[in-house]
Amino acid sequence: MHLTFVYLQDKKNRLIFIFKSCIIKPQQRKGAIVLKVTITEDPNIQETEISIVCSKMTNEINDIVSKISAIEMTVAGKKDEEIFLIPVKDIFYFESVDGNVFFYTENEIYEAMGKLYKIEESLTTLQFSRISKTIIANLDKMLSIKKAKNSRLVATLVNQEKIVVSRQFVPKIKKKLGV
Repeated sequence: MHLTFVYLQDKKNRLIFIFKSCIIKPQQRKGAIVLKVTITEDPNIQETEISIVCSKMTNEINDIVSKISAIEMTVAGKKDEEIFLIPVKDIFYFESVDGNVFFYTENEIYEAMGKLYKIEESLTTLQFSRISKTIIANLDKMLSIKKAKNSRLVATLVNQEKIVVSRQFVPKIKKKLGV
């Protein structure tokens, strides 16, 4: 996400950033959409804390919370008889092929340890969504979508790979992507 921000410093030496964003819609200022983020550095603090102050919970705020939650989340994947822990944010999609589940990062393919429906259940709070009977895609890795034959969509990922969204999942994906 590209952010435009205004930097301010208040009387308590807190840094305040005003972000202009196309995703967050908490308030309007002079026609711009902004999100106020306050960062306070304190060397005496033992544990980092993130607080969200809002007038009401929205889908946008839930998305922020899920992205923050995913920062340290990993998935175990097998490759060449070795087990690797891969950060969820690096995964483009999961795919079931001949009874085995694989997941794809930008340059690697791993075999997942579990069934596709179980993986889907564990990713419900994140930006992953089923796009066909055999694929769960990371919506944050989608660069574009376009109409295809038979009421389907073709999604182009940020690595230029193309995956097909089955027609039964098109309305759900369009809604999640806001199109």
